[in-house]
Amino acid sequence: MLTPRPVRSGFTLLEVLVALSIFALVLGLLYGTWKVLVQGNLAGLRLAADAHRTRMTVQTIEEALNSAVRFDRNRTHYGFSAEGADGVPQLSFAAHLASSFLGSGRFNGQKVRRVTFRVESSPGGSSVLMLYQKSILADLAPEDPGYGMPLAQDVSAFEVTFPDPRLGIEKFVPEWKNTNSLPPLVRIDIGFGQKSRFSKEPAEVVTRFIRLPSVGVAGDAQSGLRAATPPPLQ
Repeated sequence: MLTPRPVRSGFTLLEVLVALSIFALVLGLLYGTWKVLVQGNLAGLRLAADAHRTRMTVQTIEEALNSAVRFDRNRTHYGFSAEGADGVPQLSFAAHLASSFLGSGRFNGQKVRRVTFRVESSPGGSSVLMLYQKSILADLAPEDPGYGMPLAQDVSAFEVTFPDPRLGIEKFVPEWKNTNSLPPLVRIDIGFGQKSRFSKEPAEVVTRFIRLPSVGVAGDAQSGLRAATPPPLQ
């Protein structure tokens, strides 16, 4: 009499392949969900960083313009300029800045400084909005902008315009010819990024209308530099 062989339980090759396929499908779904979550989180962080960058950039320009001053007896040092010598868009003026203004710690309490905002090319090829400052009393060459620091990266546009003297706020022009006085209103347009690789149009444009204080001090008849520290702005 033959003894029957015991039946061995196990998985066939087909069953193993089906199980592996189901496992791979589940892993793929989990990875896809995780990737979407990570990309959404990165996009949110990028948007938050961009919003913070935009807010800080505009706030710094507004703070500087709201502190603009001029001295009637020292127009050389206190002139208001909206264009660089090389035609590069820039904004340069004298201001009585608060101690909380960016970079104030480098000037040892010298609150009256020339502030210059100018777009420059970075080593990486993108454009950077630079903030330059120098004390009115500093012994620097006129073409030396002073201490510089990057204010915003990837700036694709920087335009400064002023109300037309004849038409007022109905039309804004890119020139402020009366450099010995402060304009009553300044329009700032800042573009960030690019819509596409093949377009120079900014991905985002921020526009601000900033009304300047009408601050003029007569100064010292013998030397305007003696009056280089104006009274605090009200």
